[in-house]
Amino acid sequence: MHIPSFARSILQGFLVFAALVCVIFLAILTINFTFRRRAEKLLEDIRTLRPGQSTRADVERIMWQHGGGPSGATASFCSPSDGAYGVWVGSQTLNRIGRSAPLLRYLGLRQWGTTGTVILREGQVCFVQYAVGMAGPIGKLDWNIDTELLPDEDIDISMGQPARYKVNTRDYKGVRRVHSELTPKATAEERRRAFTYDFSCLTSMRGCQQPCEFSPLVWQDIYLQSLQSGYALPAEEMNAVECKVRVASH
Repeated sequence: MHIPSFARSILQGFLVFAALVCVIFLAILTINFTFRRRAEKLLEDIRTLRPGQSTRADVERIMWQHGGGPSGATASFCSPSDGAYGVWVGSQTLNRIGRSAPLLRYLGLRQWGTTGTVILREGQVCFVQYAVGMAGPIGKLDWNIDTELLPDEDIDISMGQPARYKVNTRDYKGVRRVHSELTPKATAEERRRAFTYDFSCLTSMRGCQQPCEFSPLVWQDIYLQSLQSGYALPAEEMNAVECKVRVASH
């Protein structure tokens, strides 16, 4: 069958475009896989730290291993501070491309990174934070999912007694935050829930659709808390398949 030359040109152009899209998509998956592993290793190391027990040597070993170092982080409940350390894991190249070409989000390119922050007091760990930040889908809020380890004397004033494990979510200045915090009195199960992060969506064909994918157990606890308090979670999360799985498994 004879194919007109203009039709062949269109077909060839389409095939070239499709091949280019596949190459870009596979490149994004490959780079994300590399940094996903690094983020998971940082998480594994950060969650070994204990306020009031881990030392500067413990912190420096983790920070040097992951390319971190001294930082200017502060916290009022760690005053007087004895120094702070921070580390960031992510692809600066992909993030720069994502900022300059936002339409590539449709191919799974989303700016993201993880951070670890540690503040010392009297030579021991006082405060620890592990956080994941990601640009949201086009037209949606960005995400920040974080876990904090607080010193034992940090209390929940509203309850008048120490709070071992707290979770909450809020939207503020274009960012949806999913937050958990622990004190040294938290149980092993509470620590497990707060420090369970799932990075698999970074290397999936569908990409990351909802914050509940990153911190499934904390989001599940937030959902249960919302049922008790009457607070309504965002409709797009409650209706998302990714989050419905968490609801069904509680």
